[in-house]
Amino acid sequence: MRYNTTWGLDMVADDIWRQAVDLTKKVFAATSGIGLTLDRNWPVVVAVNLNQAHERLDSIFMLLVKGYGDSADVLTRSLFETAVNLSYIAKDVEQRLPEYLRHGNIPLSEEDSEQIRRKLSQEPPPEVKDMVPGRAWKPLRDMCCDLGWSREYDTFYRFVSAVDHAGSFKLGTSYLQLLKQEPPSYWDRSAVLVTALCLYLRVAKVAATLFPTQIRAETIADLSAQCDEMGKFWAKK
Repeated sequence: MRYNTTWGLDMVADDIWRQAVDLTKKVFAATSGIGLTLDRNWPVVVAVNLNQAHERLDSIFMLLVKGYGDSADVLTRSLFETAVNLSYIAKDVEQRLPEYLRHGNIPLSEEDSEQIRRKLSQEPPPEVKDMVPGRAWKPLRDMCCDLGWSREYDTFYRFVSAVDHAGSFKLGTSYLQLLKQEPPSYWDRSAVLVTALCLYLRVAKVAATLFPTQIRAETIADLSAQCDEMGKFWAKK
C-alpha cells in the first residue's frame, strides 16, 4: 500500500496506528510477570519462548516507531517461527518436546549432561558446527501444515523471508523511500504491528495453559479476537 497524503485518509491511518499501539500495551499488561519454573522441561521452554517473543514484539514496536519497516519485518519473521515451533510442540508435548530438546543439545538426563561436559572440555574444543545444529529440527512448512497455517507460510512467511535474506525483492521500494526521505506509512506500520501481535498472542495462548494464574486464557482469547478484527481491515484493502 502506498502512503496516502489525502488528509482524511491520513487521519484514519493515524487512528489505526493508535489503536494498534493501545492493543500492544494491553497485550504486554496481560502477559507480564511469568516466573521461571525449573522443575519441568515444558514450563521452562514455554516461559523462555514467551520471554523471547516479548523481546521480539517490543523490538518490533520500537523499530516501527522509528519507521524501520524492513527490520521490523525481519523480527516478525522470527516471531512467526517461535509461534510455529511452540504451537506445534504443544499439540503433542510428550512425543515432540524430547525430540526438540535433543536436537538443540539440551540434556534430558544426567548422562546427557555428562556427554556435553566431556565434549566441551576436550582439546581442541569442539567447533561450532559440532555443537549448533545445521538444520531445523522439523521443516517449518511441515509444522505449518500440521497446524493449519499453510496459507500464512506461503504468503506472509515467503514475503518476509525475501527481506530477511537481503534479496532484491524489496530493494526498489526501500530505494524509493530513501529518495523521498519518506518512512513507511502508518497503514503499513499498523499492518506489521498487528501481525506481530497476533503471532505473539499465539505464544501467549500456549503459556496460558501452564500459567493460568498469571495469564488468563479468556483475556488472551479476547485480545486475539480484537487483533483478528483489526487484521480484517487490511484483508479488505
